[in-house]
Amino acid sequence: MKAKRGLRWALDAPPQHGTTVRMIRTHGQPDAGAPHVSIISMLDLALVGTGGMMPLPTRWLSSVLVRYGPHLVLFDCGEGTQISLRSVGWGIKNIDLLLISHVHGDHITGLPGLLLTQGNSGRSEPLQIVGPSGLGAVVAGLLAVAPYLPFAVNCRELQPGDRVTIDELSVTCESAEHHVPCFAYRLDLPRSRRFLPERAAALGVSVEDWKRLQRGEQINEVSPADVLGPERRGLSVGLVTDTRPTDALARLVADVDLLVCEGTYGSDEDQPRAVERKHMTFREAACLARTARVRRLVLTHFSPSVVDPEAYARNARELFSDTIVGRDHLTLSMRFAED
Repeated sequence: MKAKRGLRWALDAPPQHGTTVRMIRTHGQPDAGAPHVSIISMLDLALVGTGGMMPLPTRWLSSVLVRYGPHLVLFDCGEGTQISLRSVGWGIKNIDLLLISHVHGDHITGLPGLLLTQGNSGRSEPLQIVGPSGLGAVVAGLLAVAPYLPFAVNCRELQPGDRVTIDELSVTCESAEHHVPCFAYRLDLPRSRRFLPERAAALGVSVEDWKRLQRGEQINEVSPADVLGPERRGLSVGLVTDTRPTDALARLVADVDLLVCEGTYGSDEDQPRAVERKHMTFREAACLARTARVRRLVLTHFSPSVVDPEAYARNARELFSDTIVGRDHLTLSMRFAED
């Protein structure tokens, strides 16, 4: 697939005596972030499943896996998610962060099996699960059937605007409009400014100190800003499901490189049902993508009544041409643009 607007794309703890779910309290304040020097230059994304409500023989429940260097981030974990993850082939043990949109069964009941498989794979590092209010109680209940895990499970109930980080990858959230508390997420991988060696040399900085400048340190009277080029665009992904389109969501995913968004109903005739059930049609998802000026839209979370989602693709592409109708195990790779 051709590059678009500079973005490079490619498609296709010791054992415990019982698992403890530890709640991490927040007060609406984002995590503090350290100055970054980007090393990882790409994100991979896989649609683990694209279905809503119930798993089908040909369609697993909606879930997205993001690969960032050695880390895996999973968005939602409905019934059978770990089975589909095996087909993706990126592993399960290294899922370090779970982003839960809301606590309806088709988005979280696959959690016990997934965590047991991680434990059986030898994971010992703590696992972080984040989501809306009520998450902690639901996770604790689900893990009654997985009482002995060899790693800690840390739950954090977020507030709109909170931020979670894995190395340089930053995740922020915003409230969605559903029947229960629900979050959409934005993932950002920043890109460091280009180091200009000729400027450093002209300012008398020795070669041995260049790396210190790149790490954000000041050398004598020379600051990093003196030897760095202009700001460069990083990579960004929006993850939106089980919601009506809202202005707040458009702000959250503004200008992202890739928006993975629910399109529960393909037909425009189902718009009243989408309003009633707090979902979106293909056309509404495309309108959200256009309003937010995203670069590419991937539709997912199809109702079981939508037998052939591709048949409704035109309803989205009439508003937003760069729309992909998702399918299970579709993968995309995003890389920093060459400059």
